[in-house]
Amino acid sequence: MRRKPVVSGVFYQDNLIALRNQIEKLFLGPIGPGQLPDFPTKPLQKSLGAVLPHAGYVYSGSVSAWGIWELAKRGKPETIVLIGPSHTGMGKPISIWNKGSWETPFGQVEVDEKLADLLLSRYNYASGDFEGHMGEHSLEVNLPMLQYIYGKDFRILPVSMMDQRKQTALDLGNQFSFLKTLKPLLIIASTDLNHYESESVTRSKDQEVIDAILSMNVERLYSVISEQSITMCGFGPAATLMSSGEWKPKLLKHATSGEITGDYQRVVGYVSMLFE
Repeated sequence: MRRKPVVSGVFYQDNLIALRNQIEKLFLGPIGPGQLPDFPTKPLQKSLGAVLPHAGYVYSGSVSAWGIWELAKRGKPETIVLIGPSHTGMGKPISIWNKGSWETPFGQVEVDEKLADLLLSRYNYASGDFEGHMGEHSLEVNLPMLQYIYGKDFRILPVSMMDQRKQTALDLGNQFSFLKTLKPLLIIASTDLNHYESESVTRSKDQEVIDAILSMNVERLYSVISEQSITMCGFGPAATLMSSGEWKPKLLKHATSGEITGDYQRVVGYVSMLFE
């Protein structure tokens, strides 16, 4: 089963050369890290994690570039776990794309079918399911930037979370904690932060989320989201990553769409964080 891109040409360029140029401008632009990343040649030695946004590249791509730039320094993973929220409401509560490949303008990336089958055998609440991924953008948007630094010879394990409850995230995180003992994994949690409030309100709410993640406090993350009505869309993926090991998170970049559009009345917050 091959998954064709659904937001190519909308969230990012659908032409290979134009896409490569677009990504390089994200690194070199005023919100990006200011330089192009190295291209890793050595294998990843220890598991890593990252929180990355998933909006259109014009809005959040420069924030993503900070995470990609740091990941590129640390070696090339054999398998990348992609965990994102479901915006479509389609598919199963936890949908694992367990066969075939995903395609972008950079080419195809194979699914790590053995790891997917192992996860499904250990975690009964997850399902091998394509429907939960077919129209969903939260994982697809991250893939071209990962292909830019890693090429094609890595595999992916795509996970879509329609059920983002705290216990689900803790249970899923526990499974990835085990899978990390088998080989080094790169785990990407895909999320945007607060949506469509003013710059000042969004920055305040985003900071509460960032502080909860930096303190590795899943309970606090869910509490502040509930108590302050924070419209973070991928809190479940973030909590899953937090629950998957003894990480030391680091904030790389926080910005809002207002810095791109000039509209500071209705912004979306974006963050890039590294987990080592």
